[in-house]
Amino acid sequence: MNFNPRTITICSVGLLGGSLGLAFKTSGFKGAIIGLSSQKNREIAKSLGCIDEAFGYDALPELIGRTDLLVLCSPINAIIDTIKKLGAVTLPGDLVITDVGSTKREIMDTAKRYLPAHVRFVGGHPMAGSEKSGAAHADPYLFQNAVYVLVPASGIPEEADRAVSVCLEQYLGCKSIFLDARTHDAIASTVSHVPHMLAVALMMFAEQAEKKTPGTIRLAAGGFRDMTRIASAPYAMWHDILSTNKDVIARGIDGYIAALEEIRRRLADDSLQAMFDEAAQARERIPARSKGFISDLSEITVVAKDQPGIIASMSAALAAEKININDIEVLKVREGEGGTIRLAFSSRENARKAVAVLTTAGFSARER
Repeated sequence: MNFNPRTITICSVGLLGGSLGLAFKTSGFKGAIIGLSSQKNREIAKSLGCIDEAFGYDALPELIGRTDLLVLCSPINAIIDTIKKLGAVTLPGDLVITDVGSTKREIMDTAKRYLPAHVRFVGGHPMAGSEKSGAAHADPYLFQNAVYVLVPASGIPEEADRAVSVCLEQYLGCKSIFLDARTHDAIASTVSHVPHMLAVALMMFAEQAEKKTPGTIRLAAGGFRDMTRIASAPYAMWHDILSTNKDVIARGIDGYIAALEEIRRRLADDSLQAMFDEAAQARERIPARSKGFISDLSEITVVAKDQPGIIASMSAALAAEKININDIEVLKVREGEGGTIRLAFSSRENARKAVAVLTTAGFSARER
């Protein structure tokens, strides 16, 4: 069974919606893409080529009749409200609706309750994003190699659900996996929602310490900065996520408190060795991937001078040997002197070749 939409309507063309539109268009999609959003975002999205037609949100009932795929890209509670409103509209028999919400249980329950049986609703959660927001930051490659979770209405993927996943993989370059809503929300709580709460708590702890011992935050660096980076995200962005998964998150926090209490007990009698070893072994099982890469990447680090064109010269040397860079990140830099750059490759063989090529070119490179 194939799913080949002729018209895609994206409800809210901010970062994710705009990136979806761009990804479809740059991957060869020949149909029409309609964008619904605020006036500012839809004007930006139209000017950037994310969408072909732009309308306000109130135009959705009129446009739904010519839509094959409707993608709801609003915040979670707005997605839920839109689904409820769609329940009062006459919907095409072959319409497919999906969303990008970061929690799935309430969205799936709402779709089951309000949407007619002839409409296929497939919940979605692309594991990709950015610290930026709005259509101005749309990126056609945002979903490349990213995990795209799909949640079938019944919890078990049917042939039509798999056809939707094939369509998304074809145009977005993502890797789709199927989960039921409860499993998705449990996993998301463990690896995303609870860690965010911990980052906020750790930052608050440091702020309280700063009041007692001035200079604490000024000296925070390295591991502390990495652990608390996500604490900078605005609450407005997280409100809907927390409110629709609060029960699972609360249980996760209880589990973390229990783990901290166990650490405190072992700290008292100097018996933390086993926990340290277990934690280190568990972390080794986390795939060495970055920004949503499915397959493990092999990494190298390169020490480079701080000068114009240094990254370009590295890329040119590798390109000359037909070695493709799958990911790149500046790890550390000291202005005017130099820094360390992380490069990732699809295989260990390519990583080793890259080390040899860059070493020959005068760079200090090694496998990570």
